[in-house]
Amino acid sequence: MPVLQSKYRPPLYLFNGHLQTIAPVFGVKRDNSLYRTEKMELPDGDFLELDWIRNGNNRLMVVCHGLEGNSRSHYVQQMAQHFSVLGWDILAIHARSCGREMNRLPVLYHGGATADIDAAVKEYASKYQKLFLVGFSLGGNMLLNFVGRHRTPENLMGIATFSVPCDLCESEKQIDRYTNRIYLRKFLDKLKNKVRKMERNHPGIFDIERLNRITSIQDFSANFTAPFSGFNSLDELYAAGSCLQALTQIKIPTLVVNAKNDPFLSPSSYPIDLARNSEHIFLDTPTRGGHSAFPLSASTSWMPIRVEQFLKEQFGIA
Repeated sequence: MPVLQSKYRPPLYLFNGHLQTIAPVFGVKRDNSLYRTEKMELPDGDFLELDWIRNGNNRLMVVCHGLEGNSRSHYVQQMAQHFSVLGWDILAIHARSCGREMNRLPVLYHGGATADIDAAVKEYASKYQKLFLVGFSLGGNMLLNFVGRHRTPENLMGIATFSVPCDLCESEKQIDRYTNRIYLRKFLDKLKNKVRKMERNHPGIFDIERLNRITSIQDFSANFTAPFSGFNSLDELYAAGSCLQALTQIKIPTLVVNAKNDPFLSPSSYPIDLARNSEHIFLDTPTRGGHSAFPLSASTSWMPIRVEQFLKEQFGIA
């Protein structure tokens, strides 16, 4: 497929990728009454926290959040609100430890953690005529891995993703850069607090002294995410988590929208040659947009409009 470049334009006052990324965090009003929450029990004794918007529709949109996000994140809520009005039921899946209630097991999610997505999709997909997936950042990476590496339901039409760190190793290096220290501090604070909560429920499992010395995302991944996800090394984690290989296996219409000024993405997260040689991958690289943002104003986003456009172009629906 040809590589696309949407004519998205942010407002003039949001003139760089950092402002475009940060403004929606403060500008979008959250609706805490939007969802009805359910627990889905898992075979390993843990659970998934699922947030639903159900209106009796025959179409289901499954949405996955980014690193340390949740169903209340501005980008998830905007997508959910937009498509619930258009006649879709919405299922927002929380990665383990990202819901309102801490999970029972001391499990840390990662880019290749697709088993829980597979379980939720298998549980609910057959109840709908049409299924579509939307993911943001790390959640987009997880969904692309799911579609490329799993046998997916026949009613799965396609997938749209935004701000995808296709190369997790290089993207973590980007977040760890000095120019991204505001994001790094936010992510590390959340991740460390999460581990401390898990330690209170499972005393002695985590090395809290080592945790306190962590100063980068790569250090956290090497010392906590990798070993507590069953990997022997950071390289194994990145190999399992990065979606570049999975993209070559995808056989349904797939939209990947990565802004060129995304502060988290390295050049390897723009798989231009792969997209050009694929019949199914639509790579859209707007000049601007920031990370999981693409604001039209501080309180509105272009991302739901882009998904609506993709659905109309590929399937004749919205």
